[in-house]
Order: sequence, then C-alpha cells, then structure tokens
Amino acid sequence: MDCKNCGYTVEGYYCAQCGQSGGVDRINFPNFVRELSGSVFQVDRGFLYTLRMLSLRPGHSIREYLQGKRRRHFKPIAYVLIMSTAYFLATKVLDSNTVVNDFMTGFSDGADAISESNSAMRVMRWLSQNYGYFTLLLLPLYSLASWLAFRKAGYNYFEHIVLNAYITGQQAIIYIFSELLTAWLSEDGVLSMVTIALTMAYAFWVFWQFFSGFRPIGRIIRSVLAYVNFWLLFIALFLSFLALMEFVVG
Repeated sequence: MDCKNCGYTVEGYYCAQCGQSGGVDRINFPNFVRELSGSVFQVDRGFLYTLRMLSLRPGHSIREYLQGKRRRHFKPIAYVLIMSTAYFLATKVLDSNTVVNDFMTGFSDGADAISESNSAMRVMRWLSQNYGYFTLLLLPLYSLASWLAFRKAGYNYFEHIVLNAYITGQQAIIYIFSELLTAWLSEDGVLSMVTIALTMAYAFWVFWQFFSGFRPIGRIIRSVLAYVNFWLLFIALFLSFLALMEFVVG
C-alpha cells in the first residue's frame, strides 16, 4: 500500500518516510467523527503550513487534504475554532462588535417580532456573544449550501464540511485585519462593505481552485448559487426558530 501523503510504500501502521498513518481514508461520517476528535486532542503541528497554503493556494491545498495528504495540515475543525476565537478576542481587545453582533443589532432594530420574544432574543444574544459556537452551528448550513450547488463534483457532505471549515477559518483572518484597520482609521462604514466583499471573494477563489473540474462559467454560477442556497436555508431556519420560540413562549 502506498502512502497517500508522499507515495512511499507503507509497511505497517505508519509511513516510514513521512510518518502519516497508513489508514487514511476518504472523509465520511465515521472518519469525520474521528477527525473531529483528533481536532480536539491533536493540534500540535501544521498550523503555519495550513495558514500559508490557505493564503496562497487554498482550493488546491484543501483538495490535497481530502485526497489523503494530511500529514502537514492542521485539523479543519481546530483551525476554524482557533481562528474564530482569535477574531472574537480581537473584537474584545478593540472594543468592537463581531459581524454576528452587527447582524443582530441591525435585525433587532428593524424587526419588531424578534424583540417581542425575550427567549428568542436571549438565545440570539448568546450566539452573538459566542462567535466560535455560532460559526460551528452555521458550518453545517454553509456545507449543505455548497454541496447542493456543487453536488455533481462528487464530494460528499462531510467533505464539504472540511472545505467550508477551512474557508471560514481563513475568513476570520480577513475580519481581524478589518477590525485593526477600523480601530486605526476610526471609520467602519466603507470598510465593512469591503470586508464582506473580500470574504465572499475569498470563498469564490477557493471554489474556483477546488472545483477545477467544472468549466469557468459553471464554477462562477455554482459559486453564486452556493451563497443563494445558504441565505435561503439560513432565512428558513431562522424563521422556523422564531416560530418555535413563539410557540414555546406561548
């Protein structure tokens, strides 16, 4: 059996050339659960390499990870958790709001229905104050949206979770730089719009590289469709949550 990381012939449980486990399989539900546990207990290597690869050739790097070249990569769930936490801490140090806080403020100011449900507001405030958890809760939604848009590519839902975990983690870096610029320039109107545009552009760039098997126009259309899918799913889930809270509160 050849090592999926370096191609060296594996004799035993680990590759003698690079040290990667010889039992690296395609990401599915059982393997994803093992990867998730590994994200919690094995975060001792690969962070800087992953950061660099996700900055220079993100789509290709993530595809290589899914193909089995995982020795040098930081675990995807651990990566998004660390980056989301770093962003959240940056907002606390700079005394600013996360994008979730800003969304909640705008939504609650413009929607009377949500303000009438104290229970719903408490839950949403908790989510806005725990950005890392909120990011993880949205990750399955992001992944479902991209899986629906690119389902003909042949990647399963759990592989899309890996893809979007890396994307979301890297987008947190863009948010951090935006917060630093906002604090320095004392102006956030234009910067907020530029930041949103940059995070969307980064996701499109990753999709462009990762789904290279599609024609260029197909990649563009499906990337837009992934965002449309996400917002449709998010709105449906959000309204369902509000309706449930209204029912529970009575």
